[in-house]
Amino acid sequence: MIFKLALQDLWHDRLMSLCLTSAMVAVLAPLLLLFSLRYGILHTLDSNLRDNPLNLELRMMQGYNLDEDFFTSLRHDPHVGFVVEMTRALSVTADIGFNGKARTMIETIPTAEGDPIARLSGVAKSPADDEILLTASLARELGAGVGDTVRVVINRIKDGNRENGSEKFRILGIIDELYNSRNCIYLNLNAVAAMEDFRDGFNPAIFSDGSNPNSQRTHFAKARLYAKSIDDVEPLSVRLRASYNISDSLMAIENVRSIGRVLSFVFYTIAVTSVIGGIIASGGLLVSNLGRKEGSFAMLQLMGCRRSDVTRLVVYEALLLSALAYVCALGLFYGGQSVFNLYFSNLLKGQAVVSTLTGEHVAVAFLITAATSLCISLVCAKFRLSGVTVATAMREIR
Repeated sequence: MIFKLALQDLWHDRLMSLCLTSAMVAVLAPLLLLFSLRYGILHTLDSNLRDNPLNLELRMMQGYNLDEDFFTSLRHDPHVGFVVEMTRALSVTADIGFNGKARTMIETIPTAEGDPIARLSGVAKSPADDEILLTASLARELGAGVGDTVRVVINRIKDGNRENGSEKFRILGIIDELYNSRNCIYLNLNAVAAMEDFRDGFNPAIFSDGSNPNSQRTHFAKARLYAKSIDDVEPLSVRLRASYNISDSLMAIENVRSIGRVLSFVFYTIAVTSVIGGIIASGGLLVSNLGRKEGSFAMLQLMGCRRSDVTRLVVYEALLLSALAYVCALGLFYGGQSVFNLYFSNLLKGQAVVSTLTGEHVAVAFLITAATSLCISLVCAKFRLSGVTVATAMREIR
């Protein structure tokens, strides 16, 4: 009965109901849009940061003499996501040919099981000794694709004579241009080590006849290294910088986090100010409205309603108005969201969503709105209805 009476009262006093609803919409719609901008921008920046494995890479900027113990310790480090040995940079350039086309001085990069670049490029397994990965730009220039066979040629000067070593490799996969836009090839560690051994005067099984392999290799010049996650880059970098010259993406990571802190500070400052202003405006309107209805509330008590029933009536009306205001604010929000995303999609070639909310955000925002309205209505009812008595009703009748 009380709920039905609340609906009838709101409709009867619809002008004041409209004013109360408008006051709440004026606060809710900008808050929803502001939060969606904060969340959308940060989510896009964070996703781009976390989804790009290049941000997880730590590069050694010079050669060292790294033994097996060093690589074993890295593989047991909880911050390391992927590591593979690397040889001297000058020892792993090669010429590559396919179907009458050739490219010279191509950089060779070692790869192994779990390589994030290969995995995100859709390569399911690590290449065998006779398999190779090509970057998209190199594959395009050669006109080669997965399953084709390419020839890789390296050369050396031995005893004053120029010698070539060559090997055929089947293309296992193509590295996405997003992760490596240069002309490069990826081989497993055996093949990359064989390239260096051949240039050092040995005759390994790959690129030569295997008559004089390097069986004494115990050290490598560098490590190709990726942190397990964005949060692991800093501790891993701190560890390695103590002894090695390292290049990493800590600056980019910190920039994104700084943007997040700034946006959060701006949002919460504006949000708190807006909420306080909205509470004051809504509370003032509600108190004024309750003051106008003191006589009606007294009449209800004269007709047998308890004060708690009158309080429930006020609460029901406040909750109904807040629900209506939230629906209207949500409609305005989705309109503003569409405008923002459409504008920035055209500006950024569709690469960013700057305004978005999840279903969970929408539900939580509604619960906060309802809870705030409940608190305001209870406080206002306590303030305005405490002096309402049957005597008030009798005065209204006269």
